Amino acid sequence: MIHRDSVDVWRIRLDAVAALPADKLAERMEIWRVLLSTEEQRRADSLIADEHRQDYVAAHAGLRFLLGMHLKVLPSSIPIETAGGTKPALAAVPISGGTGSGSDLRFNLSHTRGAILIGIASSREIGVDVEWQRPMEDLDAMARSVMSDDELSLWMALRLEERMRSFYEVWTQKEAYLKAIGLGLYRSLQDVTVSVSGGRESSPERERLVLDRSGKGQWTVAGIPAWDGYSAAICWEGDDSPSITIRDLDILQCDLSVIAS
Repeated sequence: MIHRDSVDVWRIRLDAVAALPADKLAERMEIWRVLLSTEEQRRADSLIADEHRQDYVAAHAGLRFLLGMHLKVLPSSIPIETAGGTKPALAAVPISGGTGSGSDLRFNLSHTRGAILIGIASSREIGVDVEWQRPMEDLDAMARSVMSDDELSLWMALRLEERMRSFYEVWTQKEAYLKAIGLGLYRSLQDVTVSVSGGRESSPERERLVLDRSGKGQWTVAGIPAWDGYSAAICWEGDDSPSITIRDLDILQCDLSVIAS
């Protein structure tokens, strides 16, 4: 099992999935879909666009593979419930080959166009976010709608060519925090203040406490190195610095039917 002083982060690209021939893609989707809960299947089926539905199914199958790997149980047998009506969490899960349960395991999932980010920790809440850096016609207006006064002042001082990447770094840090506390978009992003950089490469070592005008507790947020054209971030409960291990997962190589002991 993962220790409290460490956090696992898994990055998944979906390029190879999207490049599959239509028949192979349909076959893969069916294999992954049967691993999902009835509610997850319902949500997948409610998505109109094929690419959105495929990303959702891949993301949740990948999450179940990683949780199954940690717990040494079949991915399809993992009961995931929505804690407090907002944040997915594990129900009581027996740990194979040991005593107790996996209920202390915490996780969070984010997916965007062509990419997935999954964070797993023990006995501390976490949140992750990954975003494709979609070009915006009016980036300044978007920044004003989501940034605090302090963030906006620093952001406006950046060079024009730095602003888009920096905007998405701020956005993902805020989203990771709101997902960690279980509120997501139910809170105003302007109430939360994170770091503003000049769009340089994100690093888990550059971290800071989140400033939240109405939040409780202490939360730390940091950037996660992402692929070109993407931004990613993680937030964890506490003001310490756990060891963050970042790995890439090839979801097409995962055997989702068997978890080795």
